Amino acid sequence: MKALKISALVLALIVIGGLGLLMITAMKAPKQFLQDFSEETAKMGKDKVILAYPDDLLEKKTSLDARLAMSDNDSIGMRINLKDKALYLEIKGIVLHKTPLLEQTTSSFFKHISQAEKYVLFHKPLVIQRDESTISKDKFEIVIAPKDSLEAQARAEVIPDTVLREPVLYRLYLTNGIRIQVIGQLHDSIPQFWPKFKFDYGDRYKYLKALIHSITSKQPAPYQPTISIVIDAKEASAIYRAVPKKGNVILEF
Repeated sequence: MKALKISALVLALIVIGGLGLLMITAMKAPKQFLQDFSEETAKMGKDKVILAYPDDLLEKKTSLDARLAMSDNDSIGMRINLKDKALYLEIKGIVLHKTPLLEQTTSSFFKHISQAEKYVLFHKPLVIQRDESTISKDKFEIVIAPKDSLEAQARAEVIPDTVLREPVLYRLYLTNGIRIQVIGQLHDSIPQFWPKFKFDYGDRYKYLKALIHSITSKQPAPYQPTISIVIDAKEASAIYRAVPKKGNVILEF
């Protein structure tokens, strides 16, 4: 019995130690990421033209340079302005659509970089590398032509159901290791807890695997600066399908 208690105690200590190591490694990841980024952008210190700009003017220059670069593309691009709390769809510099951000959260990384470093990151549009979503990117509907005019008239009288009933959640993985998470806000009567839980659980499980691998292989812990926004679910669905798979994204702070 005594040996069993000792074994249980040792096992508990191992588990607690393992969890503690995972927690410490995860907590160090943002600081290490920021340090690595600062070292990569240290050459900006030699760019006297950029550093000559006051922060407010450099902020405007960052946005204008990014929008000018995106206007060269023939596809629809996404622009997220966190100050204005708005998401825009643009093409050739023309705003096609605007939707308000109902909620927003950002990783601490964005709060600890200088305006010059933000210029390095955001003076060109970021490109979507891949995405994860609870909805399909392309939505097709097969329609069989009516047999006669009576059937055609009967179909015309049917009012399509445009109420969105499926949770809309997706993540866009961008260049420079930045990630955007979009959550579509549905009516309270539509169940959302389980789909959100499954979507978040999958992400946390992959992160835990990557974290354990980083420890065992003695590599830097994984870290992705994330911007999470909440918008209307119908808007979120339409925006996801409007922006190309490898589309451009501009972030404004």
